[in-house]
Amino acid sequence: MEYPLSELRLYHPLSAAFVHDLETRIRRLEPAKNNTLLLKGDICRDLYLIEKGMLGCFDVEENKRYCSWLMTPGDFVTAVDSFNNQVVSTETIIALTDCVLWAITKADLDQLTESYPEFQVIRQKLTDKYHIQSRVMDAKRKRPPEQFYEYLAANYPIIVRDAPVTALASLMGITRTTLYEIIQRKKK
Repeated sequence: MEYPLSELRLYHPLSAAFVHDLETRIRRLEPAKNNTLLLKGDICRDLYLIEKGMLGCFDVEENKRYCSWLMTPGDFVTAVDSFNNQVVSTETIIALTDCVLWAITKADLDQLTESYPEFQVIRQKLTDKYHIQSRVMDAKRKRPPEQFYEYLAANYPIIVRDAPVTALASLMGITRTTLYEIIQRKKK
């Protein structure tokens, strides 16, 4: 339970009452590699915090998977629209490695937000962080693949080092062959 508390404390101090309440609501999960946490067509019921491992978020169209994001330790993960609005998800979330996750339901998250001002602050800071991150990633994806790869290597080295090649290439919007060529050029 210390990991989620330490991650939340990065954003705001926590009251003893909040800590106690959170401990009654949060669940520790250990999905194995390739475990599906959310299927397209289901409603996302949980927000996850990654302690260990990597999750991939994928859109599926015409039986083809497109990676929209790769998440690593310290990331809070959910299918945003499905979770926030409790509607059918257009995304699939998969454990790309064995993972240790902390999960909380939408109802519990909303109750904590209503009850604890410090959690309102944390939630807003996280919303801002991921909104900015999403905008930057969208902009970087429009650059040539070599530049996008350099950005990922500088800012998300765990993703570049540990992501399956297929997922990383899909995230970058390129083929595996093109990704291998970029990697080989970087080694020279």
